[in-house]
Formats: sequence, structure tokens, C-alpha cells
Amino acid sequence: MLKKTNKRILSMAMAFVMAGSCVFGALAEPTDSQAAKKPKLKTKSVSLNVGKKKTIQITGKRKKAKYTFKASNKKIKVSKKGVITAVKKGTAKVKVSETYKKKKKTIGTVKVTVKAKVVAKKTVTPQVSAPPIVSASATPAASPSAPAVQSEAPTIEPTPIVRPTIEPAYETKTLDFDGSTSKVVESELTVPLEKAMLYGGLCTVTAEFTQETGSAQDISVGYDGIYLSFKKNGAYIDKNSFKDEPMSDVQTFSCPSGEKTKQEFTFEVPKYSKDFNLKFSGAGMFTVEHVTVKTQPFASADYASMVANSTASTGNNARIKKAIAKAQAGEDVTIAYLGGSITEGFAASETDNGDCYAETSYKQFKKIFGAGDGSNVHFINAGMSGTPSSLGIVRYQRDVLDQMKTGEYPDILFIDFAVNDGNDADTYESVIRTALEQGSAVVLMFVLYTGGCAHEKEYTQYGKYYDLAMVSPANGMASCKKEEFDKWFYWIEGNTDTSYGHPDVGGHRYMADCITNMFLTIDQEDEEEDNIADINDIPPKTSDTFQGMKTLLSSTDLSQNPSVKSVDPGSFSMLTDSAQNTLQYIKDGIEKMQWFPDVWMHTSSTGSDSFKATINCRSLIVAYKMPSGSSSGKADCYIDGKRVGTMGGSGWNNAGLLRALQEDEVKEHELEIRMQDGDEKKPFTIFAIGYCD
Repeated sequence: MLKKTNKRILSMAMAFVMAGSCVFGALAEPTDSQAAKKPKLKTKSVSLNVGKKKTIQITGKRKKAKYTFKASNKKIKVSKKGVITAVKKGTAKVKVSETYKKKKKTIGTVKVTVKAKVVAKKTVTPQVSAPPIVSASATPAASPSAPAVQSEAPTIEPTPIVRPTIEPAYETKTLDFDGSTSKVVESELTVPLEKAMLYGGLCTVTAEFTQETGSAQDISVGYDGIYLSFKKNGAYIDKNSFKDEPMSDVQTFSCPSGEKTKQEFTFEVPKYSKDFNLKFSGAGMFTVEHVTVKTQPFASADYASMVANSTASTGNNARIKKAIAKAQAGEDVTIAYLGGSITEGFAASETDNGDCYAETSYKQFKKIFGAGDGSNVHFINAGMSGTPSSLGIVRYQRDVLDQMKTGEYPDILFIDFAVNDGNDADTYESVIRTALEQGSAVVLMFVLYTGGCAHEKEYTQYGKYYDLAMVSPANGMASCKKEEFDKWFYWIEGNTDTSYGHPDVGGHRYMADCITNMFLTIDQEDEEEDNIADINDIPPKTSDTFQGMKTLLSSTDLSQNPSVKSVDPGSFSMLTDSAQNTLQYIKDGIEKMQWFPDVWMHTSSTGSDSFKATINCRSLIVAYKMPSGSSSGKADCYIDGKRVGTMGGSGWNNAGLLRALQEDEVKEHELEIRMQDGDEKKPFTIFAIGYCD
């Protein structure tokens, strides 16, 4: 039976992680202190092996309240402090109650699943022979009657377990001046902090100052560096116009002679800042000591908690732990990301998409878990702007499976369609089931666009149903003020300072850190048994109509695709369409590759014959071009001679989608695409055809 457990995150052994819980829909800070103390269960479900323990976490506890815990059966035990101990395999519940001002009420129930005890594999400790004892001077061998000299084997100290961590984007650090906390400054001291404020935000410097000149003197604390500025062209920012600009800020105070003075300075640093240098200067000699530098995205942000609370679920960890183990052992591991423009990297960097959350999180995984230089960890970016899951399932073979350098299927697949999807729940589930059937670990990534993630709540149900890992950056921002978060997280897409859209460099780094937090959390969990032996034994929650979809292009080798019996392009004989959008990442060694370089295109000079294909299949989706203009024609789609829909309309050269066939059984069908009467002289492009055989 498939679990429906939505496990909460474990405590992280990361320097930058703190406990907490949050909901994106309530970014404003509470004004009523009593409302802020309303108790809620942070732990809502638990999965444990026999013998393991887990503490129930409650947020908003009241100081004078008493909390009690009651187990529903003897499968578990629960202590007065809420520590659950797994006793026997099965399921149970823990009712959690609060007694406050003599009133007792239930605040929630924790669902507990107890699994069989994991038996550790026996390890063989290598036997180390003691070296012979050799005297400084030669001595005769002992006589047979002499007692044998017993030498003691050396003690072997166990190798300490080093938990992996990442360098946080924001942190508080104490400056080290060549091993000392203090530094005597003659006029000026420059401390390079390099990329400390790459993503912009607040830099707070705290230090103690002393000077002995006999009178007060002015001491200045500031910073300098460069940032990448940009200008707006009409409604949008022209990112090609970025240029280096100097930046600096200085704050001065009067330091009395002979007294230690503690001062704090806060600087607001713009985005895209680099070569960041902290500077201390004065008219004469002075001492600066106990210097701490705190960086944070904005005033209401607790970055560590934002990251820690973003792991909505670690799901069944078997496949991800398997991928981690493979990477650490030096075996090839592939991480693929399938999604839309945010996955692709739009607005992630001033020059390319190298700072996008997908590539950044891959690099972090590679650094933490890869063997040696991490070259055994591979990366596939299958993001494409405007992609809903209906197009994602059509592209999956071409943009993920056909990009594999080693193996057939990715070890880990991130799915990001909760922003672009409309009525696409069936194709969303089909992508999940396709990857699970192939053995991939599936992670649901809920990126943010213009203040939210439209289908996160809806699609979380699929994560629970299949017990998948889920990453929710929105979960990390309960203490953030929305206006501050938006300004830092999003790229300004309009001609005002409040017109936001895609995440930019800071937002992408935050989402990447959220993903890495999920990996590190899973790395510390006990390994579970894979809950999916065969996905086809599990009924779909909504639909599996498009599970296993393949991609048919004009360049497809039909000899390698026996289900496609024939393709007759007719008047759709042009195999390229130059008026297309291009990818923002380098694919197959090609920069700015067209979205669909291998198409079937009808033009005014190619005739009027229909496109025809004979395919053994049970479902079909046709992806076609929605041009930026009204000059394009419309085409009707027929299945076995019956008209099933019309394709056409204007867009921004993005893909339109027609679900031409949805059946339960595989049969031979004829697909025909015919220009409408009167549109024979107008252009029309078929991007790709998805089919399930």
C-alpha cells in the first residue's frame, strides 16, 4: 500500500539552518502578540522504523500552558514530552492537547506509521597485526621455557562522521585578523569580502574601537566595490545593457580617546554586487576588534529559517539516498530539471542562466556528494519558457531522456509546472508516473512567480499520494514582510519599481539553497525501503492517460520507433522555422538553440496537402506554434477521419497544445492535420507530436 505520509523536515546539521514553520499566504507580521502564540502542530505525520524515536514539535507554545500526548494503541509509546517511540509495525495516532487557564482542548493529531526494524549489515573489522617489538640492542631469542612477550595491538580510533554543509548565501561571521580578533590600524584597513553581497541586501557591521591620541578623532566604516547596473527599454529591462558601476557608502563616528567604543553600522547594498570590500579609516592610529559582519536579504528576513522551513516533505527517501550513495561512490549520477522559464533561468543572471536555481543546486549537490571533483555528477536543464506540464510530457523524451550522457534515465528529476499549468493535472501526474516507472527519484519543485505559486496547494496532493520529496520556498517566509521579500526576490519586469515577475539572482540562489537543504535533510535520515516496486500497480490519483509519452519530430528516425508506421508531411514540408524563440542555456553545444529546430512547417509555397501519420498509440498531443502576429493560418486536426479540434491563434511564438486522442488501449490511428479553407496560403508550424504506445 502506498504511503500518504507527508513527513516534516528533520533538524539540519548546517550552520545556517534554524527551526521554524511558515505559510506564504501570511507574510505580514502578526500585530496581536496573543495571536502569535496560538499553538499549532509542526509535526503532523511521522514514519519510523521499529526502535526509532521522534519528538513532536509544537509551534506557538504558551508559557503557562500544559501539553499532553496520548497514543491510540500500543504500536507506539509517547512520553510526557512528546517523544514517540516506535514499538511494533503498524499505524497509530497521537492526540495532542493543550490545557491553558484550566481549559483543555485538542490542538491536533499526529499520524504515525511504524515500519519493520532495519537490520544493519554486519561489517568485518580488519584485524591489524601488532608489529614485532625490537630492542635497541641485539638480544638472544628467548628460551622455550621463557614466558612469551605479549604485545598490545594499537588502538584504532573511529573516523568521526563529518556532516556535509554548504556555504550559506547569507550569514554572520567574525573577522579573523591573522588569528587574532583585534587589529591595529594605521590610517586605513581594507578587508576583502569578495561575493559577500552578490545577491544584495543589508550588511551590518559591529565592532569595538579604541584610540589613544589624547583627543577624540573621527573613524569611518564603509564599503566599496562594483555592481551591475541596467536601464529600462520601454516596459522591460534590457539585460544586455548591464554595465559595471562603482558603489560605496561610508558612515563616520567620533571615537573618544582612552575609551573602548562599540558601534554598529548597517549598509544597504544593491543586487549584483561583487568585489565587496569593507573599509576602516581614521586620521591616526586606532585599534578595531571583535568585528562581526552580518548579511541578510532584507530587514525582516531570517535567511537560515527561510531555507530550513522550505522542505515541505522528504517523501520516501530510498531513491534519493540511492543517488547520493552512487555519487559518493564515484558512480555516474544525473540530475534533471523539467519546467518552464524559471527552471530555464530567465532573469537568473546578468549574462546567462548559470545562476539559475537548477544549475546552482546541481553544483551544490556535485560539490557536497560528488566523488573527487564531482565530474561523475551530470546535469540536464530541460526548462523552456511558457511550458505547462502538457508540453512537458511531450518534450520529456527529447529534452530529458535523449540528453542522458550515461544511463537511460535520470537518477533525480525535479518537476516544476505549478506556475504555468492550467487544467493540466492529468499531464502533471503523467510526468510523475513516467519518471517513477523508469526508476527516477521525483522531487516536486514549487517555484514562485509574481508573489505565489498558483497550483502548489493542488499539486502537493500528488506529492502526498506518491510520497515524494517536495520543496516549497513559499513555506520559508512567514516572518517576512511581503513588500521587502518581493523587492529582493523578484526581477522588475515593468517600468515601475513594483512590477515584479520572475525571480532574479537572489531568488534563484534562495531556491537553490532550499533544494540543497532537502538533500542534506534526506542524507541524515534512516534509509527507507522504496515504496514503489511497479508504478502500474498503483492506481492514478487523477489520470495516467499520458504516462510514457514519446516525442515525434521531423528528425525522428522511424526505424527506431516501430509504433510510428509512417509520416507523410504533405504541404508541411519545411523542416525548419526560423521565427522561433531560443533557449537560454547551451544545449548540445549550441548557444541560443531554437525551441523546436526540427519541425513541420506549411507555407504559401508548399501546396495544400494534409500532414498524415499512422501511429500505434492510445493518446496523442500535438504541439504547434502560436505566432506573434495575425498572419498565421489555422489547421484542423482529424483522428481516423473525424475532426477532433482546430489549432491556431496568436501568441508570442510559444507552443499551443491540442489533446487529439485519449484512449485506454493502443490501436492503430491515422492523424491528419489539414489547413482550413481559405488559409492554404498562410503559414502554420507543427512543433512536435507526443504519443503513448
